[in-house]
Amino acid sequence: MKAVLNSHSDNYSYVQGILVPTRYAAWAELILIQLFVPGASFLGHLGGILAGLVYLQLRTSYSGLNPLVKIFRAASRLVSWPLSFIQRSLGSNQRQFSGRGAVGTSNNENGIWRCPACTFDNTNLLNVCEMCGTGRDGSPVFSDDLNNLTHEKLRQRRIQRFGGR
Repeated sequence: MKAVLNSHSDNYSYVQGILVPTRYAAWAELILIQLFVPGASFLGHLGGILAGLVYLQLRTSYSGLNPLVKIFRAASRLVSWPLSFIQRSLGSNQRQFSGRGAVGTSNNENGIWRCPACTFDNTNLLNVCEMCGTGRDGSPVFSDDLNNLTHEKLRQRRIQRFGGR
C-alpha cells in the first residue's frame, strides 16, 4: 500500500533516521526490516511492494475501469457460474417475495398489482404493499400502535399480510 500511495511523491521521508525519497521508502523499509528483524518474511514484504507496483502499472496503462474492479468482477462471475448453471439446468423456479416490483410500470397480466398509495408494483403473492404497508384495496393495514398489540392480534395481521403462507 505504501508503494502505491507514495509512488509519485517528490517529498523526503525519514526511515529509521535515514532521509530517503518518499517514493523509495517502502524499499528502504524492506531492507531495514531484514537487517533488524531477520525472521520477518522477506518474500511477503517484497510481494506486497511488487503487487503495488504491478497495480500502478496496470492503472496507468489501462484506460477504463479500475483494474482491481475488473479483476474482482471477473472472479465473482467465475465463482458464481457453477451455481447459476445448476439453477438453470434444474429449472429452479423459486418464488421471490421481494425485489420483484418496480415503480411506475403496470404488469397486471404478469401477476403484479400496483399499490394505490405509493404506486409500487407488488407481486400477487402479497396482500399488502411491500414498500408502504397499504392493503391491496388502499386501506391502511397497520394503523394501531404496534407496541399495544397483543400477540394474537399481531399473528392475525401477519396472516392477513402474507396470506397465511
